[in-house]
Amino acid sequence: MLSVTNKHSSKSFNLTEGLTHTLSMRVTEADIADTLGTAKVRVMSTSTLIRFMEKTVFELVKDRIPQGFASVSVEINIKHLKPIKKETLLRCNVHLKYIDNNKLFFDVAVLDQNKEQVALGAHERRIVNLDEKAGRWV
Repeated sequence: MLSVTNKHSSKSFNLTEGLTHTLSMRVTEADIADTLGTAKVRVMSTSTLIRFMEKTVFELVKDRIPQGFASVSVEINIKHLKPIKKETLLRCNVHLKYIDNNKLFFDVAVLDQNKEQVALGAHERRIVNLDEKAGRWV
C-alpha cells in the first residue's frame, strides 16, 4: 500500500506493486496517422498508441487515489514495433512495477489480435495534491 507523507499531507493510496490492468480497442479511421495529419501513412499514429497506453495506466490508478489527489503523466518511453492497420483489435496490458514515494512506474505492452507485440514501453506517473494551498506535488 502506497503511503505518502510530507509537510502538506499524509495519505494512503490503494496502490501496490504488481497491480495489472488491460484495455482493448479497435483501430478506427480517427486513429490513422494520415487522418490526424501526423504522417502520410494509413496506419495507427504513434500519438494515438501512446494515448491508448496512457489511458490504460490511468484506468488502473484512477479509483485508487482519494479525492483531492490525482495522478499525472511525467514520462513515457515506447517502441512502436510494427504498423497497425485500421480495424485491428488491440489489447494493452499494464503492470505497476515499482512505487517510489509518489512516483509510480509501469511496464506497458500492446498486442494485436494475433497476440503479436506492436508496442512496448515504460510509463511514469506522479501522485499530485490538487489542494491549491499546497502549491506543489505530493
